[in-house]
Amino acid sequence: SVTTTTAAPPLQATVPVCATAIWNQTYSTLVGSLGTVGSTTTLLYNPSSIAFDGYRNMYIADLSNHRIQRYAPGSNIGTTIAGVTSSAGNSRSQLYNPYGLHVTPNGTMFILDTTNYRVLQWQAGEPMGYIVAGGNGNGAALTQIGVSYELFVDDQYNIYISESSNNRITKWSRSNSTAGTLVAGGNGAGNTADKLANPWGIYVTNQSIYIADRDNHRIQKWDFGASLASTVAGSTSDPGPWSYQFNNPVAITFDPSGYMYILDAANDRVVKWYPNAPYGIAVASTTMATPLSMKFDPLGNIIITDTSYHRVISFNIMCPSATTTTTPLPTQTARPVCQTAVWNQTYSTLAGSMGTVGSTSTLLYYPYDVQFDGYGNMYVVDHYNHRIQRFPSGWI
Repeated sequence: SVTTTTAAPPLQATVPVCATAIWNQTYSTLVGSLGTVGSTTTLLYNPSSIAFDGYRNMYIADLSNHRIQRYAPGSNIGTTIAGVTSSAGNSRSQLYNPYGLHVTPNGTMFILDTTNYRVLQWQAGEPMGYIVAGGNGNGAALTQIGVSYELFVDDQYNIYISESSNNRITKWSRSNSTAGTLVAGGNGAGNTADKLANPWGIYVTNQSIYIADRDNHRIQKWDFGASLASTVAGSTSDPGPWSYQFNNPVAITFDPSGYMYILDAANDRVVKWYPNAPYGIAVASTTMATPLSMKFDPLGNIIITDTSYHRVISFNIMCPSATTTTTPLPTQTARPVCQTAVWNQTYSTLAGSMGTVGSTSTLLYYPYDVQFDGYGNMYVVDHYNHRIQRFPSGWI
C-alpha cells in the first residue's frame, strides 16, 4: 500500500533570537546597490517587503519592477518567481506594485498586489497566481480592498489586510474569498481608540492584532471582537525621536520572548519594546531612505528593505557568550540613589567634545537622548548623524 501524508498548515517561522540578543550596528547589504535602480538579477527598484521560506530562501517584493525575486541563502542573485519584470498588468500572471508578501515554509506565496487591489496565492514554479482576496477594484465595500501596504497570513491561511486608504484591517477567511470582515478600524481616520490613520504593518496573535498606526505614530493592540484598541507603544499624534516616540512606524514583529520590534521609518531605526514599558530601546539604526519592511531571517538577523535606496540590508545578531539560561531578562535599570544624595558640581564629559560636530566614534552631532542597559552600557541618540551610539561601561 502507498502511504500518504497531509501537509501541515503553514506556521509563522520560528525566530531564533536569544533572550539577551544585540545586533551588530555595522550592517551588510544583502541585495541591491545603494541608490542604484535596476531590473537585472542583482538589482532592485523600490523593494517593499521580504519573507523567508523553510529552506532559508529570501523572497523580495520588488515593487517598481512588478515582480517577486527569490534568493538562495547567501546569494545576491535573484530569480523571478512571480510577475513579469518591468511589466505591470492585471492578468493573473502579472503584478502591479506588489507591496506586501508572506511566504509559507513550503514556498507558497501570498502577494499583496496593491494597484490591482487584490491578494494572489502563488505557488513557486507556477505561471500565475489565484485571487484569494479582493480583485474587485478600489473601494470601501467588504468585497473590495482599498490602497493597502501590508498583509499577514495566520496558520489557518486566513489573510489580514491593512487597508491604509480605508483606515481599517479586514480578515479574508480561507473558506470565503468573496468578501472580507472588518476586524479593526473602519470608522474613518482619526486618533481616538476606535480609529486608525493610514495603518501599515500588522502582526496577528491568537487574541489580538497589533497595528502600526503610521500617521498616529503609535502601535495599537486591537483584541478580536473589540470596538476599541489600546495604545501599547508610542505617543498618539506626537511624532519625535525620543525613546517613547515614533515617527511613522511601518512594520511590527515579535521574538519568541514576546518582545515587540518596530520599524520606526522616519527615525531610521528598529525599536525593541518590552511589554508594558513606557519607552523602547533602539537595537538597529543607520541612514536609510523610506524603509518599509522588517523581518527576522531564520538566523535571527534583522532584515530591512531600504526601499528608496533600492537595497535590502541586514543587522547581524550577536548573543553574548556569557549569557546562560539562568541570566535574568533585562528590566528597566534600577537607580541606586540614596535618600541624602548630592552631586559633584564639577562635571565630566562622557561622550563628544564641547562645540565640536563630528561623526567619528568619539564625536556626536546634536545628541537627543541617553539611556543605560543592565550592563552599564550607555546608548546615545545621535540625532543628526541618524544613528544610535553605544558606549561600553567605563570606556572613558
